[in-house]
Amino acid sequence: MKKLIIYAFSFFFFLLGCQQNEDGSVFEGEGTLCLKVKMKSDIQAIATRTLTKDEETELNENCKIRIYDADKLIRKYQGISNIPDNLVLPSGEYHVKVTAGDSVAASFDKKFYEGIEPFTLTKGATVPVEVVANIANTVTKVTFAESLTNVFTDCQLNVSVKAEEGTLTFNADNLEQMGYFSLPVACDTLFCTFVAKVAATGDAYEHIDTIPFVKRATLYNLTYEYRDEEIELPDVGGGMLVLEVDATPIGEPIEDNISYYRRPVIKAETDGQVLELTTPYYLETNVGSDIQVAVMGSSVLKQVQISSEQFPEFLNMNEQTFDLCNLADGQEEVLRNGGIQIDRVPESKGYAINLVFTASLIQKYSAKEGSYNISFNVVDEKGKICVVDWTVIVSDAAVRTEEVINYEVWATKATLRGTVLDGREPQGTLAFRYHKVDDMNWMTVNAVRDGSSISAEISGLEPSTEDKSSIYEYQLMDGDMLSNVICQFTTEVAWQLENAGFEEWYGSKPMYIAASSSNLFWDSGNHGSKTGGVDVTVKDSSIKNGGNFSVKMTSQNIAGQFAAGNLFIGKYLETVMDWSVFKGNGFLGWGRSFTSRPLALHGYVKYISATVSNPLEGKLESNANDEGIVYIALGDWEGEKTDYGTWPVTVQTNYKNPQNAKLFDPTSDKIIAYGEKVFHESTGGDNVMVEFTIPLKYREGRIPTDIILVASSSRYGDYFAGGVGSTMWLDDLKLIYDESELKE
Repeated sequence: MKKLIIYAFSFFFFLLGCQQNEDGSVFEGEGTLCLKVKMKSDIQAIATRTLTKDEETELNENCKIRIYDADKLIRKYQGISNIPDNLVLPSGEYHVKVTAGDSVAASFDKKFYEGIEPFTLTKGATVPVEVVANIANTVTKVTFAESLTNVFTDCQLNVSVKAEEGTLTFNADNLEQMGYFSLPVACDTLFCTFVAKVAATGDAYEHIDTIPFVKRATLYNLTYEYRDEEIELPDVGGGMLVLEVDATPIGEPIEDNISYYRRPVIKAETDGQVLELTTPYYLETNVGSDIQVAVMGSSVLKQVQISSEQFPEFLNMNEQTFDLCNLADGQEEVLRNGGIQIDRVPESKGYAINLVFTASLIQKYSAKEGSYNISFNVVDEKGKICVVDWTVIVSDAAVRTEEVINYEVWATKATLRGTVLDGREPQGTLAFRYHKVDDMNWMTVNAVRDGSSISAEISGLEPSTEDKSSIYEYQLMDGDMLSNVICQFTTEVAWQLENAGFEEWYGSKPMYIAASSSNLFWDSGNHGSKTGGVDVTVKDSSIKNGGNFSVKMTSQNIAGQFAAGNLFIGKYLETVMDWSVFKGNGFLGWGRSFTSRPLALHGYVKYISATVSNPLEGKLESNANDEGIVYIALGDWEGEKTDYGTWPVTVQTNYKNPQNAKLFDPTSDKIIAYGEKVFHESTGGDNVMVEFTIPLKYREGRIPTDIILVASSSRYGDYFAGGVGSTMWLDDLKLIYDESELKE
């Protein structure tokens, strides 16, 4: 989600923005950066699981992306979704640094992620750069060998890099946990203190080891053993305590240093109200009170730089940037006379500086409506940096545009959000105006107010594509008065299913629903039925809606075992055979990655319902009509690991006891949207296919990670139940994203 502020006069934009000629063309000597960032979710080197979807989402949304020209910060973004698709920069050498998580001294659950990637831009070139952020901590895992626990009781290991900065304690209750450390400045040693009681006597025992030259992004497996080699421990019979250390790199080496010295902190308040400097500060015209700003570091401050494009005018001098730690002669007096008071807090010994932006100065900013920027760039002697770009918005408008909620933006619709400002009351009709960023024709929609919240739903939007994002801007209106804030959102991609017209086929026994046997999107039960020399799912040119083929699924008895014709998104993994009776169970991996939200599935079907020959108690009676089914589900399954990869869902039949099979659960709380179409009787005439639509009903507040779609000529084929001869043809499946395409 991106946020755009209209800057009447913006120093920050002037300093960092792309330079252009008067005609709008870009100066020669520039290149384009196409930046992609991802968090490393495969952390099997140090853990028994991958990141959960929630963890990965949080990292993606809160990670910090910084672009440097040498040591100079030139661009910064928070969250992967806020990175521009293309970024034009002058030719030269750069590097991107991505950080995420928490850099704390020691923790069992707070991890720090980092990725660094250099790149070079040349004139006219578009350079793709991918940065992968992996765990950057020094990680420990502790094991107490059986030889140790036979000799000692109450075993405990205290691990630290500096005792005063954080220690983690490992014991029998938490040995499965990892310990995450951030190496402090000038320290690359782990201190390990083992304490326990001698089992034979109950005496206390303590043993200290040091592990020098430890590295970041490395897992240290610490194994404590007891060996009968030397006399060291009293009353034990002779022996020694041994620490074995196995160091395993987690990811790519990280060359730059990081410490857990705290970054400098900048705090501000006015009239007893704490100000959040990362969000805009709203002022009415011609008002303003003193604003107190406190700058604090964990080491001596070496640079406290303040900048504003308005400083030359408001302070009556030429400079717009001042370093309060290195002011030239006479500058401090000029700042004081202009309305910036400086207190160097002598008792802090250089660790703090307090400022006051006086009411007279703030009132100069509020003299006319607009958006203004005051920047802070603070560096301490440990090299820790804090950069804040504070926006002051002066407006008499009673409303403010707010960012959309992520899950309220679909492929073709969105919900716009706004707020009534505290102490103000709208005087006109509330509405939003919006437009696609490459189309300057604004459209307007009336808004609904609920207390201080304002919203409006818009539809008919253009979906994003794989190659191009569809970005919209919107702005809240109070009658003719506009909020000074413009926000942006990007629509979802309207992804379609691969080979949804079933035109691509390959081989026989098994026949693949694809152009080759690799990189399958669809699969079927043909892998299981091939043992009987039969394909239950095939292509058919005689009954179709368009193109050359449809898919034909036929329920059959194969070597004495009922098999339904079927297809599914995923892969048939294995047939587990019982050769004594020549029967087998299918093991299937269902689902593919999918992050969009269609409203429905549309397609064409012909179904022939045969008489049930293989009944299922309580569900399908003998001699009744068989039933076909098509169902679709979107969800955020954590994934199931198999020898054949990780799948959203796995299914395994059970011919001996079908009721105990591992089958798909449509009521799972991991499902975000679900829809099905059951065919209780035959449809259409000879060679005639009919349309069908399966609406999808969504649970609020979640975006899927995977999609599942299954079709079967016998609804209960997973239970080996149905009618021999039941046949289903499907063709031209399409996911619908626009409400206007939904038929009554």
